[in-house]
Amino acid sequence: MSTHAHSKLIQPPGSFRAIPVDVPENLANIRIILFEPREPGNIGSVARVVKGMGLSQLYLVNPVPFRDVDAAWYMAHGAKDILENCQVVDTLSDALIGIQYLVGTTHRRRDMRLQQPVPAREAAHTIASISQDKPVALLFGREDFGLSTDQVSLCQLTASVPMATKNPSLNLAQAVQIFAYEVFVASLGEVSPDPVDYAAVNALEAFYGRVTRLLDRVGMSPYNHEWETYLKSLRRVFSRAPLEERDIATLDMIFSTTHRYIERLEKKIADSA
Repeated sequence: MSTHAHSKLIQPPGSFRAIPVDVPENLANIRIILFEPREPGNIGSVARVVKGMGLSQLYLVNPVPFRDVDAAWYMAHGAKDILENCQVVDTLSDALIGIQYLVGTTHRRRDMRLQQPVPAREAAHTIASISQDKPVALLFGREDFGLSTDQVSLCQLTASVPMATKNPSLNLAQAVQIFAYEVFVASLGEVSPDPVDYAAVNALEAFYGRVTRLLDRVGMSPYNHEWETYLKSLRRVFSRAPLEERDIATLDMIFSTTHRYIERLEKKIADSA
């Protein structure tokens, strides 16, 4: 065996890359969520992106059947382990279990009542910082509709890819590739962790539900009884000062005290009737 051939065999894994890099550990805390993907080939392509960019968590919410579709496995070339181990769930809430920070992606102009998107690169730096010690998710919508307004309002941050023209949009796998690459690059080197201990996304939604139930109980009614629209505004207000678990506990003391006061008042009225 020649010296040249031997040197090829003992090269460390990945050394054939033009720019070898170490995979940042924080990438293990980042989850890619596809909401209702419609094309098996896209699912396979995203699995390939996830593997290539050092990520490992892929969640699919109510996807089309893909496990027995050749296109999915063909497009997942080199990343079949990601496709095999991806988590398939029924609801977005299921996909968000354990997630403390949610970033939604969009290519459309959104309702002004929602927070406005930031460029993908800016969002990537935020994700890199938070994911140093907390679980973060990147949410992508359907190929035909993207994310709904309600889904965007769930996110603490919304991001978009700046483009030269207004009409073309990115293919789902292309969009995931750009965001995953930006996060990968932003995670290289020394990154300071975000000091905020964000409340879990699902805990926030449960909190907002308690707020609206209390408001409904005291007789407040939003314009045209549109509670979902009011919820969007409520989320926007609280997103300006990120809520931690202890913040929710503090606010819940106010709500629970108010509930008990209402119950005592109702009992007093009933007893005197």
